[in-house]
Amino acid sequence: MRRFWTSFLAFSLVCTLSAGCSRESNKGGPGATGTGKKETTTTSDGRTTTTTDSKTTDSGDRTQTFTVKVPSTSTGIRQGERKEVTVSVSRGSNFDADVHLMFKAPSGLKVEPASATAKKGNDDVRVTVEAAPDATVGTSDVHVTGHGGTGPDAAVDFKVDVKKKD
Repeated sequence: MRRFWTSFLAFSLVCTLSAGCSRESNKGGPGATGTGKKETTTTSDGRTTTTTDSKTTDSGDRTQTFTVKVPSTSTGIRQGERKEVTVSVSRGSNFDADVHLMFKAPSGLKVEPASATAKKGNDDVRVTVEAAPDATVGTSDVHVTGHGGTGPDAAVDFKVDVKKKD
């Protein structure tokens, strides 16, 4: 039985590590089209087609896109505390524009700064999440929108788990 649990834990660790440490947004930027991606297929000529909630769009030039990456696990914080969170921009090989990030937190949470810019070569942005002393206990989403100048925006949420102050 011990061998089973050891194998199970090892398998779980490998799955977790291979999944990565972040969640990723939809593609944004001039090479991206459509939002709300549900299913992606590749045609015989090598073009990618994405089926969205209500329509099918061509994915455009993936080298001219970006995505926004946030932590995949919730960020734990106690009422009245502050914690630093890193948000990253992942760029297509031909996407050089600045990406302006905007953060929208629910009542009781505050993100500082409320907006930031990820410039090429400096794609990690650190923000501070602060829970008010009377913040509602539980898990909330902080919405992050990335705007790359032209084309669709990229958007993703990260979770903040507020715990009761000791």
